[in-house]
Amino acid sequence: MTTTHDPSGLPPEYVRAAGLRAVPAQDPSHSPLWLPDETTAVRRTDGKLWVPEAREGLTSEEHFEQRVAAMSGELLDTDGLDKLRPLEPLLGDLLHCNTLARAIGPSGTFKSFVLLDMCAHIGTGMKWHGHYARQGLVVYLVAEGAEGIRKRVRAWEQHHGVRMDNVRFLPRPVQAMDPEWEVLTEVMRRMEPALIVVDTQARVTVGIEENSNTEMGRVVARLDRLREVTGACVTLVHHTGHQGEHGRGASAVKGALHSELMISRKGDRLSNFVLTVKSGKQKDEEEGDGHLFGLKKVSIDGEFKPDGRPVTSLVLVSLDAVPDREPLKGSAEWIIRELDRAGVPNTYGRDRLRNECMRLEIEAKTSKLEEVARVRKGRLRNLPPDLPPPVLGDTDDSAPDAGAGAGISAGQTRPAGAGAGRGQVASDLPAPSPSLRRGQVGQPGPICGGCGGELDTEWASQGHDRHVMC
Repeated sequence: MTTTHDPSGLPPEYVRAAGLRAVPAQDPSHSPLWLPDETTAVRRTDGKLWVPEAREGLTSEEHFEQRVAAMSGELLDTDGLDKLRPLEPLLGDLLHCNTLARAIGPSGTFKSFVLLDMCAHIGTGMKWHGHYARQGLVVYLVAEGAEGIRKRVRAWEQHHGVRMDNVRFLPRPVQAMDPEWEVLTEVMRRMEPALIVVDTQARVTVGIEENSNTEMGRVVARLDRLREVTGACVTLVHHTGHQGEHGRGASAVKGALHSELMISRKGDRLSNFVLTVKSGKQKDEEEGDGHLFGLKKVSIDGEFKPDGRPVTSLVLVSLDAVPDREPLKGSAEWIIRELDRAGVPNTYGRDRLRNECMRLEIEAKTSKLEEVARVRKGRLRNLPPDLPPPVLGDTDDSAPDAGAGAGISAGQTRPAGAGAGRGQVASDLPAPSPSLRRGQVGQPGPICGGCGGELDTEWASQGHDRHVMC
């Protein structure tokens, strides 16, 4: 028996009674490994081998008491709970790191398009339609429909103007109960992805009775092992049953999931399709309302069918993107907005901003003013040349050249990243692929007549003047 836990605070008498031997972890993020009496090497999930000291001569009663003492040492009081690693969000409130998840829906609900869109935003670090995305490596197991994945990726890249970097595809199935699954698990352990998508569950469980809790329980154990060694969110794509409300097959799978996403579709043609992505199960979060999406057809540049028609695919467009929230008074974002409203030039440095803040009766510490100056100067860079010119005024010697885009508002939506406040400053925008011949869009889009948030351009072009929920 091998037990991994945090030994800090373990009473010395328990250690002596159990005869435990603590082996320090080489990685500070891992707890020490307590090895009571094993005589064989133990392989940790991080791949390291620990060889314990052999102990002999224990009676069965002593052996049992040893285990009792070891388990007693694992009990945590309320302070000990703070040592447990908290749940880390991966994509909004839908997916979390180091969990099992599943996306379900009837056939024809574009589940694969939704999951590919999620993968792309996590890989590139862009916000997922206004929601947080933690950037990381993504592995997509394309167990069915591999022939169509390329044009879906090219359409997404062309629509967003960026390469789908940091996403890897395996265009064939790997059976969960075959020995090759161990090979996949080791590959994933070495790569350490943040998200692993298995599309679909049925294609990696061929020959397994999906209605059997016993057989599917073994599959869940294989998936959980994959999660354990990688710390990734392992997400299955699966079809619903005839009722269309629950994932097809054994209930053992759903019981093991941390999150389950339900994807549904309304509409009878592409122009009025509305996809709903809703959390049907969350162990530690609110299930929340659904996210609404439309589909946009994209003609891929330079690609044509034999009859001359363009090669096309679909991309997801949000119908209810999160509108910008009012910034907290006194925050850097709020100060930037007030300075913009007062027409203060973006090129002003810390000292001149201090004078302007005094004039506008805004209280701000030096560190806050430095952050404000850095953000306002940063958005002068890498913006399209056709934006309005900056507000004219005195500039600091250290300021960058005043160029287009200096008058951009503080609340403009940008892709997610390491910028200050909402979204990403212009200098941190992902670089467009040279082959895509697209730049970042700086002009504001159409505005919703209900909430005042930005409308998707495609949605507005169809005559809509507000979000579906407005």
